[in-house]
Amino acid sequence: MTEEILFRAPTLWERVSYPPRALKNFVYSNLHMAKATFEVLDFMFVHRIEAGLLPHDHPWLTGIVPGTDETVWTRNIVYASERRADWHMEPESDDVIVERIGRFLMAMVRRSNVTEPEIPQSKARRMPHAVNYIHGTVHYNGGFLIFDNFLDAMRHFSDRKFVKEFKRYARTERRELTVILRERHYDPAEYARFVGFIRAHQPWYANGNGPTRRRVLHGTPSPYPAVNPINGSWVKDIRSLHRGALDKLLEQPLDCPDYFKGTYVGNQTTYTFLEKALVWAQHLIIRAKGFQGGLVFTKRRQIEPENYEKFVETDGEWRPSYPVPSPFQKAE
Repeated sequence: MTEEILFRAPTLWERVSYPPRALKNFVYSNLHMAKATFEVLDFMFVHRIEAGLLPHDHPWLTGIVPGTDETVWTRNIVYASERRADWHMEPESDDVIVERIGRFLMAMVRRSNVTEPEIPQSKARRMPHAVNYIHGTVHYNGGFLIFDNFLDAMRHFSDRKFVKEFKRYARTERRELTVILRERHYDPAEYARFVGFIRAHQPWYANGNGPTRRRVLHGTPSPYPAVNPINGSWVKDIRSLHRGALDKLLEQPLDCPDYFKGTYVGNQTTYTFLEKALVWAQHLIIRAKGFQGGLVFTKRRQIEPENYEKFVETDGEWRPSYPVPSPFQKAE
């Protein structure tokens, strides 16, 4: 990495306190994610979320702020780091990037709002209706944090002041946050370790979504690398959707709220052995699940029959997700 980003040296207390704090975050995030999984299963099988629950002009399906002709996504950028000057391939503007992310998530909601006929769960609609509708609250109500690349994001998240603001936003606004990277080209193994870094520095589970051919850990496709620490704010909106309380589904655009106003200089430029080990353990669990891999609420054989043929033909060597090196190996 050649970016000229200033970091500070960690203090002795930061070196000593980091491992137990990271382990605490990993344990809490796993427990919190288990609770979220049960919430999703409840919306799938008990308080069932069916197709076609929204009118065709609902903002979750259009992205349009009511009373305007503007889309919401650029108004929900709560922080964007200073963009570096030199790029091998200049990324799109931040406004275009969040528009692309927003429209991608919105398309998932739309697939579950079709009823004539309903789209069956298959390659055309990979996720259950409950999961697709969750993306409505993420793309419309949620905020966006934008960074150049892994290193830029590490500079911020290894500053405790930034993480404090991250948690203050989630607990005050009760909205989800999505971390977006401007750089679209990356090594999947490093991305996996970056997800471990994010999980080590804040208390919520996180997936690494992106534009790669295969998946990274439990991640899904996305136009740009997008890590979503799942703080659970989506639950209140999906409960309102299930009750038919559509008037409670929409939050006002954030419009540059009073968050992340400081100057952030972190102390971590590389991934720790602990982060690498915990991510590798997550990879081993995914690998033990065979072809199902990192999918939880969808049967992969049902939506990827052609990839299942590769899996069988190679006697399980071909996998739908990227391998993660052990903590003793370097990412390429």
